[in-house]
Amino acid sequence: MKNKKTISIVLLMAVLLAGGITIGMNWDSWFGKDDPKDSLAVDDQAEDWTGNKETYTGKKNTDTIDIPGYGAIDLQADTVKQAVNLYNPEQNNCYFKMSLLLEDGTKLWESQLIAPGKAVYKITLNQALKAGEYKDATLKYECFKMNEERTPLNGSEIKLNLNVRK
Repeated sequence: MKNKKTISIVLLMAVLLAGGITIGMNWDSWFGKDDPKDSLAVDDQAEDWTGNKETYTGKKNTDTIDIPGYGAIDLQADTVKQAVNLYNPEQNNCYFKMSLLLEDGTKLWESQLIAPGKAVYKITLNQALKAGEYKDATLKYECFKMNEERTPLNGSEIKLNLNVRK
């Protein structure tokens, strides 16, 4: 009787160990894992920027990145669909990944990679906002080389107000 109990315990432990190993080896394929490259895909929906472009008259300096600044962004209240004008200046030689954050760090939106000379005019927020002024929001720029590895470069965080109107 004691031998049967010992054998049963050993078999149960072996089955649990094998099950744990199987689950561990297949966790990502079964339950998904965010591939970091997925968040660095080039946005094929980005459009040519048609806003007031600054005229560049000198030789392109490949060591600098031009970051557009904004004092405020106007949004529509109570909807996630928004019209904006966010772009990567054509003189840059890097991709932009932009994120819009509330003062408390809540991420309202994040772009894919935006190529130089391209813009995003329509975005979908992660949550609708009530009418009001949201001070000290952040437009975060992450910059990446235009190589296969998408090597990270310097970025910037622009403090601005979100004017949310009905």
